Amino acid sequence: MDAQATSPVATATVPAVIVAAVAWVLSYFLARYLLDLGPGSQRWEWAIVCLPMFAFFWLAWVVQRAIRSADELQRRIHLEALALAFLTTMLAAMGLGLLEETPRGTVTLPWRHLWFALLPLYGVCYGIARWHYR
Repeated sequence: MDAQATSPVATATVPAVIVAAVAWVLSYFLARYLLDLGPGSQRWEWAIVCLPMFAFFWLAWVVQRAIRSADELQRRIHLEALALAFLTTMLAAMGLGLLEETPRGTVTLPWRHLWFALLPLYGVCYGIARWHYR
């Protein structure tokens, strides 16, 4: 029996995913720090804002390669978790958007930090999908 066929994700891709994820989070905090320093030229602000986006695209590419190296069941679990997380995110965005339009006043939320809640949400959805296929 092939060792790669029994592993959920090829062991060579796990460190790459971790490095890409750390680079993405660090680039986000670096961009926040640089933007908080004060007004700079508009070109530099655009470059700083794009930094974490490029790091995220790199992370997405690395994760896609890791999932491609996984077996069929793991790919199906990730797909179901992604679909469930997407639908839950749509529900949350709709609910929070409606809360901002309440007749008694608007509810202000820190939208720039909302993505932090999406990371554990995907983890919960992955756990649910994995439990479904056990």
